[in-house]
Amino acid sequence: MSDFEAKEIKPVSFKERVEEIDIIRGFALFGVLLVNMAMFNTTLFSKFASAAPLSNPLQLQTFPDKLAALFIQILGEGKFYTIFSMLFGLGFYIFMEKAEEKEISPNRLFMRRSFFLLLFGILHFNLVWYGDILHVYGLIGFLLMAFRKCSLKTIRIWIVILLILSTLLYSGFVFLNSLIEASFTPETLEAQYNVVNALMKESIEVYKNGSYIDIIRYRFYNEFSLVLMNLVVLIPKILGMFLIGLYAGKKGIFKDIEGNLHIIEKVWRRGGIIGILSTIAYILLQWYIISINPLLREAAVTIFKEIATVFLSLFYATSLLLLLRKPSFRNKLAPLRYMGQMALTNYLVQCISCSILFYGYGLDLLNEVGLATGVIFTILIYGAQLILSKKWLRRFRYGPFEWIWRKLTYKGLL
Repeated sequence: MSDFEAKEIKPVSFKERVEEIDIIRGFALFGVLLVNMAMFNTTLFSKFASAAPLSNPLQLQTFPDKLAALFIQILGEGKFYTIFSMLFGLGFYIFMEKAEEKEISPNRLFMRRSFFLLLFGILHFNLVWYGDILHVYGLIGFLLMAFRKCSLKTIRIWIVILLILSTLLYSGFVFLNSLIEASFTPETLEAQYNVVNALMKESIEVYKNGSYIDIIRYRFYNEFSLVLMNLVVLIPKILGMFLIGLYAGKKGIFKDIEGNLHIIEKVWRRGGIIGILSTIAYILLQWYIISINPLLREAAVTIFKEIATVFLSLFYATSLLLLLRKPSFRNKLAPLRYMGQMALTNYLVQCISCSILFYGYGLDLLNEVGLATGVIFTILIYGAQLILSKKWLRRFRYGPFEWIWRKLTYKGLL
């Protein structure tokens, strides 16, 4: 590569950014923090014991906590990392197109980008919390490269295949678990309950009273394998959502939003209708308002919940695109772009802040505050980040972690 070419290799500049993408990303960050706040206020083994706040919203003690749990579970849980997944696929398309315009190897550059995102994720998992999503994105980013040159028809087919596969895998595991439990004797069920309950108590003890090193060690030896197992379901789902973003990029939707409003409106209608109907279906099943075979109930809830997650994510994203066509809404939503431009930094700062709030090496609020209080924390942290992001971007072009990621990706090429 010549010196001239090397000087020309640059990431997307501020002026080239699509404001709508940053606003959607900024909006999704609020939802991610809202859901993650509830997850930090419990442990992974509490979820397995069905003792996490979002597992049984109606069994929480206070009305504000019940209301907050219902709001987060129905409208938030799973929806916002799914939006981020779509945006990642769209960002992949933009990144590769820009790299190709500079006549360099886009595959080589994106492999470096994915590798360092994977590294960020691994460090984040080990040093902060088990719920990291960055390592998953970094890993699946390598798979996404295989679809770059595929036709729109091929991508559509793979989107359907992957999302159906993910739903079947997830619901299949749930059904298998229900089937196994049905075969247990009462004594075996009690023994299983005691084991899971003991694991939950141990995890709470470590996260509340252990040192920072104790928690890191516990996470690596007790949670790492469970997170790896979850990749079986996450890989097809997130890759499917990546492909939706890639499809939108190749279709040119964000290059000409006005000219593609008919497509956006169609996705908005279908996403809303299917998402709402699926949500109603799983709520009716989950709360026993509709009765079916007990062996099938949990699997059916999972199927409808997964369908609702995908379609409501599409509904949220397209709703924002349509609202942004109206000047009054655009002025109100425009500040979200600052959050979106620093998405990596803000995500990591959110997680670090939550770990300090809830874990023993910080304020030790784990299981000490309700979900309603968590909503207040979410608003305060997000509001502070919004102000700080705007101030930061007035002085710098990139967030701190974005700058590091950029330097590592383009090292030797800038």
